[in-house]
Amino acid sequence: MISIVSLNNKRSWRATLLEKIIRPIPLVKDERKEQNFEKALIDSETPYQMPKAAQKKFNIHKVAQIDETTFEIQPQNNKISKTIYYLHGGAYWWQPSNLHFKMLQKLADENQARVIMPVYPKSPRYTADDVLPYILDNYKKTINKYHIMSSALTLMGDSAGGGLCLSLLQLLEHETIAQPHRVILFSPWLDISNSNPDMKSIQHTDPLLNIEALAYQGEIYSGSFKTDSPLVSPINTNFSKFPPIDIFSGTHDILYADVKKLSRRDNDNVNFYIFPKMNHVFVTFPIPEAEKALNIVKQSITH
Repeated sequence: MISIVSLNNKRSWRATLLEKIIRPIPLVKDERKEQNFEKALIDSETPYQMPKAAQKKFNIHKVAQIDETTFEIQPQNNKISKTIYYLHGGAYWWQPSNLHFKMLQKLADENQARVIMPVYPKSPRYTADDVLPYILDNYKKTINKYHIMSSALTLMGDSAGGGLCLSLLQLLEHETIAQPHRVILFSPWLDISNSNPDMKSIQHTDPLLNIEALAYQGEIYSGSFKTDSPLVSPINTNFSKFPPIDIFSGTHDILYADVKKLSRRDNDNVNFYIFPKMNHVFVTFPIPEAEKALNIVKQSITH
């Protein structure tokens, strides 16, 4: 199912203003530049530390029984009835941002859910060869620690984390581990090669991502895998074998090109929610369209 979601058939003034603000600011670094690469290498080799601001503001705790970089975000009222396993985005290079933590706290509060978020190893120091076994092992430990039945678990992720969710599903299938009952993806990175020619027609509307720069990060992340391998570019796998999937995407996002490509396939288990003129991972921003998307998520998880 493909749903075009908008507010009174137009973009909110907040979303319009936000795009104007971020367009001239290089929020996303080009890691092809030597100085950026060197810093990214150091960052990827440095143990992750939760930002102090996030610790103070949100109901978040380290899950030391799993590892030092897995965190649980609980509802502020501590009433828990659901579990979300969340894989954050960042091109497989960057750590979660404060926008991630703010959105995850909102998801926890509005859905009475514990949100488990592992901060997985990052490129350029680490690649898919390291990340995929880590995520599989982390998922298994999470299921065992909380005694979660797969039927009560929602798998969720954004951007690279959305792609990683689909990689995890393939790993679970290979090991005959039960799949989560539902999968929700925000602006997923489906093909790390960025080879879809339709991306070029979107590039001028995308204030955040660059086709070539992002493809470079994907190539480094791929490690020993070919960039068209389904385990790193899940658009090349069979989605019909997966549980129900909801995909949220904005048309001012170069990654929308592959979401649109996927929507042309006969996948009855995949629902597409397309938000006109929305940017990459718009659900993390303080705009009405994000509220609309998260309300749909709440209904989806409930059912």
